[in-house]
Amino acid sequence: MITIIGNTLNSNNKKILDKMNKMDFEFVKREVLAQIADGAEFIELNAYSLMNNEMPFLKEAVKIIEGCGGKVLVRSGNVDTLIEVVKIARNEVVIGNIEYDLEKIDRLLNSTQSMNGKDVKIVALVKEKGNNNDFSPEKSLLIAQMFIDYLIDRGVKRSNILLDPVLRPLEEDLLNGKLFLNTLELFKLDFPQVKTIANLSVLSQGLPMRYLISSHFVSLAIEKGLDYIVLDVLEKSIIESIITTLTIIGKDRNMQSYLSFCRSNREARRRG
Repeated sequence: MITIIGNTLNSNNKKILDKMNKMDFEFVKREVLAQIADGAEFIELNAYSLMNNEMPFLKEAVKIIEGCGGKVLVRSGNVDTLIEVVKIARNEVVIGNIEYDLEKIDRLLNSTQSMNGKDVKIVALVKEKGNNNDFSPEKSLLIAQMFIDYLIDRGVKRSNILLDPVLRPLEEDLLNGKLFLNTLELFKLDFPQVKTIANLSVLSQGLPMRYLISSHFVSLAIEKGLDYIVLDVLEKSIIESIITTLTIIGKDRNMQSYLSFCRSNREARRRG
């Protein structure tokens, strides 16, 4: 079954960054509750643009998410931040992104593996350090294999590795969607026991009516086996696509999710 991660709390968005800088935790709570209500199991936090205020913000935001019944995925380019997040999280937590950089990986693992009882999943960004040119499916497969081997040698369980095939915008290259799907397919064939994750919102960056691309692309990614889906769950058409796709490919047992979704929407229309 897939896991849905809501991604509206991202400091790359100027409006969200402004709310984060103001430490507007009432806004954060409203966003969290709305995303959970619309199907998100995890809430992604990206406060990297806050710089020195990143950790003070995350300390409160993580508490809010867990207090609302959600789980946390924190993305940061600062390894110390990821280590601190693992310390303060009470429940299962996902941290990333970690490129194939052995120094960073070792530093992270040396700190987090001593925290007994913590259920920590690591987003392994399948991208060669310093190389932004060669991201063919075959190259990505080699990096993913090295990544998995090293993490397992360091004691990380397969179930705690989330491979991110790295999605790039269509605006940069019209083949980026196809490259991602081909890479994802190779990952699922070669590493069937390792989960995959991707931020599907990236594909439509810079384009108008982004929901059109996201709502169709999510169906293709699910069919190829994507496990953890990061997107804007507040966009109704995307959730409709997820539920309908799972039903069509036989992953919605007895069509429970589809029928429940239809009933909920019928009731909402009546109330409206």
